[in-house]
Amino acid sequence: MQVLPIFLIILAVVIAGYIFTSKNRFYFLKAIILFLVLLIFSTVNFLIFFGIAALFINRIHDMKLGNLFLLLGALVILSGLFLYEGLKKFNKFHQISEITLTLIEYCIQWSLIYVTVYQSIFNNIAKIHTITKMIKTVRILNPDLLVVIVLPSFISIWIAVVLLKKYQHDL
Repeated sequence: MQVLPIFLIILAVVIAGYIFTSKNRFYFLKAIILFLVLLIFSTVNFLIFFGIAALFINRIHDMKLGNLFLLLGALVILSGLFLYEGLKKFNKFHQISEITLTLIEYCIQWSLIYVTVYQSIFNNIAKIHTITKMIKTVRILNPDLLVVIVLPSFISIWIAVVLLKKYQHDL
């Protein structure tokens, strides 16, 4: 038996309660759906871009990948510009509210923080026993431990603030 399904059920019930008792109940749903659609299109963009880069490298004998950091940065900006043009066209037919866009930004930021925490845990999976010992001995200055404990707390605080702003109709 795992703990995860229990917490997922609790989470689903709590979220359903918030959604169905909220005045503007579909903002979060719209934001999540649009976020996922943008994520899919962005991923497709990157697959196409890397495919084109691979074609160049395979077809032109002396061509190399180059600086991966700068290449990735250029591809991120290029993909962002393509997504922007798509959003402008979509916005002509279906108005995207500022609230929905703000919630998408929050989803992105929460996801980035969560992935950072997950990466830190995954990279240090062998050290989990050591981290548990550090928690017991209150040696919390270890950066890995701070990432694992503090960043999820930031997400929780952020969620609470966003929900309060929504409750107060400021969002």
